Parts: sequence; C-alpha cells; structure tokens
Amino acid sequence: MSNLEIKDAASQSIVNFLKTHAPKYEGYSIETELKKDFLLAKRKSKDKKGKQKTKKSKILTRNEKKALGFYSIPRNSIQYNDMLALNKVWSEYISQLLELKEQIPDSKSSNWVQFTQSFYRADFHGAMMEVVRSKCPSYVGKKGICVMDTKNTFKIVSEDNIVTTIPKKCSVFNLFIKDIIICIFGKLLCARPAERSNKKVKSYLHPDL
Repeated sequence: MSNLEIKDAASQSIVNFLKTHAPKYEGYSIETELKKDFLLAKRKSKDKKGKQKTKKSKILTRNEKKALGFYSIPRNSIQYNDMLALNKVWSEYISQLLELKEQIPDSKSSNWVQFTQSFYRADFHGAMMEVVRSKCPSYVGKKGICVMDTKNTFKIVSEDNIVTTIPKKCSVFNLFIKDIIICIFGKLLCARPAERSNKKVKSYLHPDL
C-alpha cells in the first residue's frame, strides 16, 4: 500500500468516526465542515508565508564605531594636497548656504540672525580654518583643512601633512571662504554636526573663551 493510500484510509477512518460519534444537526455535514477547515488552513499558511519577518540590518553604535577606529585619524595619514578638492567643494557649498554673492548682513540688520544661524548649523568638513585665539598658546597659528568635525574638536590637516586635533571650547577660528574671512567662536559649535543642524544658537558677538 502506498503512502497516499495510507493517508486516504486514515482520513476516511476519521470521517467515519466523526459521523458515528459527532452530534447530528439539520443541515450539518461532516465532509462540508472538514473542507471549510482545510480551506482556512490553506489560507492561513499563505498568510504566514506573506508575513515572513524581514531581517533587520544591524547598525553599529557609536562605541562600536569608536572601537573599530572610525574616529581616529593617524597624525601622518592624510596628504594636504588631497584635501584641496574637498575644500573647493566646501567653499561652493558654504557660499550658496550663506548667499555670499550678496553682501554679508550687518550685525544690526534683520538678516543677521538668519545668517548666523545658517553659519553655525553648517557642515565644516573641508573648511579652511586657522586658530587665532586659544587658552592653549601652542594652538594659535595652526592652519589647515578640517578633515573631521566632532562634538568637541576639529581635526585639521596642515600644509606639512600633519593632522592636529584642536579643541573647540577654548579656541577662536578664522574661516576662509574664497576672499572672505569669518571669525567663529568654537564654544558655540560644541555639538555633533547632525545635532547642531537642528539646534538654535544664541548670536553672541564677543563671548569669552
């Protein structure tokens, strides 16, 4: 006897058992009810196939990225000349963001707040900057292109291909945008770039270091 014949015989024996022992009602049919159950079972199995759980891609946490070395740039690992193209792109980006084709607004004008907010929320990767004041005298005069903007520091590469980490909080920077120089206080930039883009910064003209 084949497997199919065995299954048919087993199914028929169950039907016969139900016919003999199940309560009989008018309009009630064992075969009909079993077919309903079977159809529902097929429908459920299709639904289950359609609702297969998709695997969620694992996103690295900040600590995991740090452990892998995402935030560390060796002192002699970047060539200044390689960053000049990035600086050119940044100059175009910041010029459009601040609308520098027009005159920079005066600090007493109605456009000054909007100008300063746009500037402080900008991305500084690729910016040419120089430290003009600092609580640590050894940083004063350091100039280069920003290769990393973190919560509390700027990492810049200078013309001698040396990467230097400059703390924001105790420094004042000059930023060079084509033929324009803008002075910026690092203490107002002590936030991650993504967080800073949604943060409103008070417009101080001369905050203390």
